Amino acid sequence: MNRLQISAVAAAALALSATSAMAGPSYTFSISAGTQPTNVGVITLTQNNTSVDVNVDLLAGYGFLNTGGPHTPFAFNLSGAGTPTIAFTTPANGIYASGVLSLNTGGGDNTPYGTFGVAIDSSAGNGSGAAYYGDLLFTLSRAGGLDTTDFVANAGGYFFSADLTDGRNTGAQAWSTRTVTGTPGTTGTPVPEPTSLALFGAALAGLGFAARRRRQAV
Repeated sequence: MNRLQISAVAAAALALSATSAMAGPSYTFSISAGTQPTNVGVITLTQNNTSVDVNVDLLAGYGFLNTGGPHTPFAFNLSGAGTPTIAFTTPANGIYASGVLSLNTGGGDNTPYGTFGVAIDSSAGNGSGAAYYGDLLFTLSRAGGLDTTDFVANAGGYFFSADLTDGRNTGAQAWSTRTVTGTPGTTGTPVPEPTSLALFGAALAGLGFAARRRRQAV
């Protein structure tokens, strides 16, 4: 290749890497086990470019709390390297009437469902009166990107756990069954978006044209 051709390939590769996105499928976790009913909440994971949106949709009247024991308001596991960061949508900025929700990358427990590598803690005190009642929506990100398939089960086979209350009864809940609700992509691998594919295709076409002209000139 001459310098012009090499530059075209390099530019196409750069555009491809700059506009790529993760391609994890959407997952739904609707079956759970624990103190509360088995349909107490549905968890949905949705790929959002290189981040993942997490939506925990609880039944009306239920909330996340601290009860000790040890129990953690919400916990899960992530595979791969890098420290995740969080942006809360609901409650806004993680702030609610009794406290503040925050990401704990040291993890947490939810007896009897085991230990999890990442947790969401609350600054509020123990008990139903300090619980956050409502759905939990947040976006997780990390350097290098995060894929929905990076959410993995712990040693007990549970992907998520929560410490929940209905205002009277409290107890741990865990989700171990997931359903694919979107089109699966390649696990953890950036997938080109249409624009970057077009750029790359144009560069290849240009190389082909240049090669034909060179052959004709010989």
